[in-house]
Amino acid sequence: MLLITAFPRRFITAKARSKVLVVSTMAPSPSHRRQVHSTSAAVSDLVTSNRFQDAARKHVHARTKPVNERPQRHHHHDDLHPSSTSSSMSSVNLTFSGLYPEPLWYTTSPRTPCNDPSFPGLVDGQLHSIAMPNLTTCTRQDVVDYFDNTWALTDMLFSSFQSEAAFVQPPPHQLRHPMAFYYGHPTCFYINKCRLAGLLDQPVNAAFEDLFEVGVDEMRWDDMSKNEKEWPSVACVQAYRRQVYGVIKGLLESHADFADGHGPITAASQSWALFMAMEHERIHLETSSVLMQEHAVDNFVQPDTFPSYHPSASRPRSAKVPVEGTDYPVNRMIQVATHDGRPHVVTLGKPSSFPSFGWDNEYGAKTVAVASPFAASSQLVSNGAFWQFVKDGGYLNQKLWSVTGWAWRSFRNTKWPQFWRPDGPQGSHEYRLRALFDEIDMQWDWPVQVNLHEAQAFCRWKNQQDDNIASEYYHVITEPMHQLLRNDLDKSNPITSSTTFQDAILNHLPRHTTMATTDDAPQRNTNVSFASFSPVDSMAPNDQGFHDVFGNAWEWCQDHMSALPGFKVHPVYDDFTLPCFDGEHHVIMGGSFMSSGGNGASKFSRFHFRPHFFQHAGFRVVSSAVTTTTDGDQVVDVMTSCVNAPEPHTVVNPFRTSSTFVLHPSKVSSVFLTKLEAQAATQWRDFGAGYDNVHVVLPGDDSIQVEKLERKGEHVGSVLLVVPSALDGQLDKDDEWERVKEGVLPHVEKEGSDVRRVSMVHVSAWSQRSTSTS
Repeated sequence: MLLITAFPRRFITAKARSKVLVVSTMAPSPSHRRQVHSTSAAVSDLVTSNRFQDAARKHVHARTKPVNERPQRHHHHDDLHPSSTSSSMSSVNLTFSGLYPEPLWYTTSPRTPCNDPSFPGLVDGQLHSIAMPNLTTCTRQDVVDYFDNTWALTDMLFSSFQSEAAFVQPPPHQLRHPMAFYYGHPTCFYINKCRLAGLLDQPVNAAFEDLFEVGVDEMRWDDMSKNEKEWPSVACVQAYRRQVYGVIKGLLESHADFADGHGPITAASQSWALFMAMEHERIHLETSSVLMQEHAVDNFVQPDTFPSYHPSASRPRSAKVPVEGTDYPVNRMIQVATHDGRPHVVTLGKPSSFPSFGWDNEYGAKTVAVASPFAASSQLVSNGAFWQFVKDGGYLNQKLWSVTGWAWRSFRNTKWPQFWRPDGPQGSHEYRLRALFDEIDMQWDWPVQVNLHEAQAFCRWKNQQDDNIASEYYHVITEPMHQLLRNDLDKSNPITSSTTFQDAILNHLPRHTTMATTDDAPQRNTNVSFASFSPVDSMAPNDQGFHDVFGNAWEWCQDHMSALPGFKVHPVYDDFTLPCFDGEHHVIMGGSFMSSGGNGASKFSRFHFRPHFFQHAGFRVVSSAVTTTTDGDQVVDVMTSCVNAPEPHTVVNPFRTSSTFVLHPSKVSSVFLTKLEAQAATQWRDFGAGYDNVHVVLPGDDSIQVEKLERKGEHVGSVLLVVPSALDGQLDKDDEWERVKEGVLPHVEKEGSDVRRVSMVHVSAWSQRSTSTS
């Protein structure tokens, strides 16, 4: 078993270079067969494959120097050490770039995408995602195939690494763990969740299953306190993956839930944990791909088995100054009208009887009425359209940004999208584009990849450009509105019969096809069909004329993540969504090119992201009508899924109570906000009832200046301090103060003239001790 205490304190920082690997083509000796089977036997199979040798000899890195044919010892592969194999060896010199030849990254032995042309998801030598299993009709082989495909996709992504340093360096923003974590985390998740479900009773590597267990979801964009751990080497984590793969494969090949004629597998089934782990790994496949974009481009090289970029990426060099209608398409607005003035009724939620895995937040049901007509852009907003916003100084105009958005922009000094790369003098607004593995010419007609703050600022700018602020309100889409953009079969309406279920990822993906090439359903750039975005008009529009309602890029939504009525926490993963019912996470819909399986390729997917995080996400513009009340207020009706959200909530209900809100409140409508602030202040004062003098220290104050407290009379014991619990440490050190009470109080922050953020703050009350007088 691997020992975490054995990790080196300094890691090898090998740069991308050609290497020669000496591997044995002999089987291991009997005394070591069990020890090295997972790697050495796989290598023995691989090196006899012409495809492996061709791939291994290929100079895949454009900057690789001529190969030095001098034999070298392989590195980071203890299982291949000569002491663990037969003393009789025949060697093959294999040239490669990076840490290993690509075939050695695959831990699905005995079959891998490099030695088995029929490997699940392999199409023309490239590995794509396959269809989700139907949990009512799936065979054992269907489940094994889906597992192998899931596992190999992760192996494929990480085979792009060119050095050990790339593995252990945190991202530039310091808000996430190094990539080492994302290699080990999905792996240990299988073991930890299978133990909770009763499928396993022992750890595989207790140290790793603690180290890799919990990720990060930082509360703010300026939290830099991550990554103080030391991480194991690639070889250690890869060896762990081989161990875990064998354990999980054994469960799949033996568990009764997958026997012929099995009944429906549901959230109550023990084997649900296995599907949970597979879909969790697919989430992190996409997460890791985004984080790789944020690292230095030289850290990675596109693997041979990785799907190609969309063909549009190889077009001749793009224009420096994009022109609408030439370099990127005109993005017309399409009206989504009500039926004879009646509201659209939308049902959200996945039926519990639907025969595919789902996350907890998908279940339950909520019917909402979208009362007002709206229009939505036919396409996602393109890089070319967003360039106009950048060129016009949109990143420097504070009036376009929310208070929180402007604070993020200022802190990061952001002046253009995260994945644009300046390619000219400052102020020239010439850019290239960071793709997954390369910097390429700017693709003006691809969707722009931005966070929610940037998307909302663009909408405000576009509203001004179109000179219709008095009559229209531009915003990103909402979850109910997204349902109304879909074809009928893609809506998450209640299923009344088991014979009527539809989900493209479940029903319409024959073997040896991708979601982008299948003829059995509308084509979509999702499920790892390509390694990049595609032009916003390249996939055919749906029945209503909308492009990319599913796939290409996730769509940011107005909605806060909230529970649907009937929501239940799954006991195997009780904190998947629950901590995110906090008003700090927004819904994203539709999936991206890297989404697969239940992670975005399903019509039921509803994921949650912090507004400053980056994902393969963009947005489309929605226009809602503005009306003026008799009081002179401008009012808009935007129905979100979080309106009147049911429990559970995190600490307090942070959600809206009405779909209607005031854009520019008059004095009359401002009374509500004034009352809200007054009520919050009253609760702080009432917390100290019974004391003559109550002094309140609000959240955000750095310290307590006790000596400046105003004291009335001689009864010093009647003075009470009410402070956020974070400041308790200062008073603990002061003998004059005694904690007498704890509680939770509302804190109201002003984010704009018509926006207040309410949060609940843990507080404590401190009484000044009485002192004797002489």
